[in-house]
Amino acid sequence: MLASQRHKIILNMLAIEPDIRTTELSKRLNVTDETIRRDLEFLDSEKKLIRTHGGAMRIEKHANEVPLSKRLLLNGTEKSQIAQKALSIIKEGEVLLIDASSTSLALARILPNIKLTVITNGYDIVAELMSKNNITTIMTGGKLDSISRSFWGLIAWQTVKRFAVDKFFFSCNGLDFKRGASEAAELHAEFKENAKDFCTQNILLCDSTKFGICSTSFFAPIDSINTIITDSKASPDILKKLRASHIEII
Repeated sequence: MLASQRHKIILNMLAIEPDIRTTELSKRLNVTDETIRRDLEFLDSEKKLIRTHGGAMRIEKHANEVPLSKRLLLNGTEKSQIAQKALSIIKEGEVLLIDASSTSLALARILPNIKLTVITNGYDIVAELMSKNNITTIMTGGKLDSISRSFWGLIAWQTVKRFAVDKFFFSCNGLDFKRGASEAAELHAEFKENAKDFCTQNILLCDSTKFGICSTSFFAPIDSINTIITDSKASPDILKKLRASHIEII
């Protein structure tokens, strides 16, 4: 059997099941484990699956692949609930970094007009804060991505590097319990991966539909996330598992 034929079968199997083992594939395709490992490494390099220890998992793609205007309509109640929880841990005088996600925009909309410094790479976050004169708003600058209405690249995250950030509020496309938070777009993952290293607290805004999901680009291992803020629909078993990783859950 040609490699291309094996690749097609592997991807078809992952379309049905979220993950698959190397041993199962080698028996199904009647080839050695080493051949399967090479197939999986190739497909991983092509970003058609995610290579794992002992097998592979499919890539799940979600909201960050669509424009911000459409993402705002997804899970609106949950995003509002998460934003309210995030607001409860913000203290006057803090320096905040807020990413360009739709959940972060929900937070920006309810920020009170108090003394804060907000750094953001989100065009819509800046527009939302423009009328709040007590908030010092700093745009990162960088390359503009018109779909997400955000800025990214070297200029964006190096702007963050100049400040002592108390809290970084960010979202993701998916949260895998082994590999951490991921994004569909590499440019978003790059900004968050670099920016989080300059922040005292990294706070993930993650609605319950994203737990257990893997997207294309991983940017934050589980042990780099201090707090996860989620909605009331989150499974108690999942929250218990995350707390066991020493993550604060709100």
